[in-house]
Amino acid sequence: MASPSWQVSIVCGGSAGAGFLFTDRHVLTCAHVVWQEERAEVRTPGLPGRGPFPARVVARGGWAGSVRDAGDWAVLELAGPVPVRPARFARLDAPYAFPAPRLLAHGFPEDYEEGVISELRCSARDLTGNEWTQLEAWQGHGTAVAAGFSGAAVSLAEDGGVVGIVSSMDPVRMVSAHVLARSWPPLAEHVPTAGHLPAEKRALAALLARVPDGTADPDALFRQAVGPLGLAPPDGGFGSPWEAAWHLLAESAPTAGALPLADFAVRLAAACDEGPAPDPELGRGLRRWAREHRARFGGAGAAGGSDRPLPGPGGAEPAWSPVLVEINRSGEGRGALLVEVYAYRDGSRRLVDSATVTGERQLREWVLDRIDDAFGDLDDRGRALVAFALPRNWLHKPVDQWVRRKGIEPPLGCVSPVVVMDRVRRSNPRLQWTLRRMWDALDGRDTSPVHRIRCGDTPRPDRLSVQLQDVYGPVGFARPPDPARTATEPHGAALNAPSPIVLWPHTGCAGPPCAGGCRGEGFLDALADWLAHLAPGELPGHLLKLRKEAFVHDDEDAPHWAAGLTLIWEDPRRFPPVAPPDLSPLN
Repeated sequence: MASPSWQVSIVCGGSAGAGFLFTDRHVLTCAHVVWQEERAEVRTPGLPGRGPFPARVVARGGWAGSVRDAGDWAVLELAGPVPVRPARFARLDAPYAFPAPRLLAHGFPEDYEEGVISELRCSARDLTGNEWTQLEAWQGHGTAVAAGFSGAAVSLAEDGGVVGIVSSMDPVRMVSAHVLARSWPPLAEHVPTAGHLPAEKRALAALLARVPDGTADPDALFRQAVGPLGLAPPDGGFGSPWEAAWHLLAESAPTAGALPLADFAVRLAAACDEGPAPDPELGRGLRRWAREHRARFGGAGAAGGSDRPLPGPGGAEPAWSPVLVEINRSGEGRGALLVEVYAYRDGSRRLVDSATVTGERQLREWVLDRIDDAFGDLDDRGRALVAFALPRNWLHKPVDQWVRRKGIEPPLGCVSPVVVMDRVRRSNPRLQWTLRRMWDALDGRDTSPVHRIRCGDTPRPDRLSVQLQDVYGPVGFARPPDPARTATEPHGAALNAPSPIVLWPHTGCAGPPCAGGCRGEGFLDALADWLAHLAPGELPGHLLKLRKEAFVHDDEDAPHWAAGLTLIWEDPRRFPPVAPPDLSPLN
């Protein structure tokens, strides 16, 4: 069997070494082989009568002259393509299999122009200095790694797949393909990673290369993308957004339920929009990459969707296709809000965009634009649902009435069903567990009798929470909460119970609490009539119809009873948590 023609020897100045062609005109070798030189001569022993070929250094690592320096790699480019089949990289876990596979390195010691072969194996999977994999001789005898092996491809004896390059001979160490791609992003498209296409890796690497230093904290972006139960970052974190992206590429396998790399790209896009050197075009490119990545796993634009409606609880109605808007204080300054918009599809949560905004007008316009974008990720077999997860002192905000241009466009709540959720209890596993159990019982009901909290009712919050634990249906309030005291008012008690459905008017009674016969009492009467024959799980859809009716109501002297109705409606089953990414089967 002939030696692979992608193995090359390199002469540069007064030094010599080895390398390999990973394309038909690009060679990978060690930086110390071409130390302080820009030109080199590449020879191909596997192509008798061809060459030598002139080459230039087009990329190199940070190697600074010491055997202990990291970044001992360089890329050479030939003047034109050579007639070879380039080397193929092996799976990232291939050299660490058990039993240990036999590895080969083809070096070019002095006086051996045709080269010699050393048989090796990995000593351990662990890296030394987060850079090198230590190698040892396959047997106690044979050709040892010596001068002239630097930059030689380390390949599997079984099928020739490349796993790294030789970087030193005492001890024998290898810079693995994993480290090489982490260090030089353009190599990533050539290194197999589970579930990722070469073209999309190439496109992502090109986008990340444009991100200015200091734009974002890659560690924070990574943690947000994978969630609390996701993939762990390496010790010491990441030095750049690319290192974080490569960790996701190499260490996790994308599935329809977990696409952390897409979320990472969207979060980085937001940072590019707002960073020290804003680049909206780069942000748009990253979002476009995320959409195309998701489309391969059942997102918008994916082929093969069924026309069969998605089943809802009991199979009576198609399921909801939710858009989730999460708003919280950002801590970056007074009035600054951290806003994230998600689309739910196939049981997974997909980040549409995130930003830090200041001012309610900017917030309203940004959210409405991103809700429109989110519909591109929804499954059109379901029914749209827009949910706002808000801080408790924001629950009174009339988000259903948000509009870009008043008098020209209809409010959000007249276009899509809009419900509100409490961020406090969304972060509480006990309350979420209880809500799921409540909805399991509510699914079988076709009526929603309301539990009234009248205008003058002022029970202690703790006692009311206990009483409401046995109330599985809607809880209606005659008055809206005081934003400054929501946590200590009866409204907060209902949320803590937890009540899955809570309703109140935006205005309610104008005067002090009374014993009855007021506007709030009339609201509760009308609410009870409306809810009497409606299933709890269908309330968002019926509320859309009610809000349309109230919006076109034309009698100013007798306002529609549902004008400004807030619906707290939280079914955690419709908003599953982020799924942890699968560990890559290649690692």
